[in-house]
Amino acid sequence: MKLEGRTISILKNFASINPSIMFKPGQNLRTMSPQKTILAQATIKEAMPNEFAIYDLSRFLSVMSLFQQPSLTCHDKYAVISDGSQKVNYTFADPTMIVLPSDKTPKFEADVSFKLPADALNKVQKAMGVLNMPELAVVGDGHNIMVQAIDSKNPSGDSFAVEVGETEHTFKMIFRAENMKIIQADYDVAISFKGISHFRCEDVEYWIATESTSTQGK
Repeated sequence: MKLEGRTISILKNFASINPSIMFKPGQNLRTMSPQKTILAQATIKEAMPNEFAIYDLSRFLSVMSLFQQPSLTCHDKYAVISDGSQKVNYTFADPTMIVLPSDKTPKFEADVSFKLPADALNKVQKAMGVLNMPELAVVGDGHNIMVQAIDSKNPSGDSFAVEVGETEHTFKMIFRAENMKIIQADYDVAISFKGISHFRCEDVEYWIATESTSTQGK
C-alpha cells in the first residue's frame, strides 16, 4: 500500500494535534488533542488493513520520507516500509500508551454558520504570526461576520479582520491559536454559543472548543 500525498499532508496535520494516532481498518482517520479541545476526522483514499497504533507520528512520517516511493505493508505488531531493496521494520505502539479519540461525533445546533475561504483563513493566521496575536476570533456585530486576529487581554491593542459573511447576532467566539491547527482549505463553519465549533472541508473536519471568554449578545 502506498500513501498518497494528500494522506501524508493530513497525517502531518494530525501529528500537530496529537503526536500519536490509532489507525483502524478502513478509510477513516481520527485524532484528538491531549487536552480534548480538538477532535479531527478525515476520509482518505487508502483503506487501512488492520488496527495499529503509532506512538510518534512525526517520526513515522520521517521514516517514510527516507524512501522515494515508500510502500507500507502492515503485520500484527509492525509495519514494513520498503522501496526496492530498502526496508524498515517499524514496531507498533501499545494502544494504552496514547490518547485515543472518542468514537462519538459531537452534535450540536449551530447559532452561527458561514463559509470560510482558504484565502481568508491564511490571511488571518499570517496576521496572528506577524502581530504576535494569541487568538483567533469569529465576531458578529449584528450585520457582518468577521474573522479576526486578536489578543483578548489587550482589547485596545492591534487587531486584524477579514469579513466573511452576514449575521443578525452579536457575538465574539474566541479560539486559542494553538487550537486552530487546521489544514488550509475552504471550510463550512458552524459555531454554537455553548462552546463548540465545527470546521468542515471536502475530506477533513474538526470540532474545536471555544474559549470561556467568548461572549454573545442578543
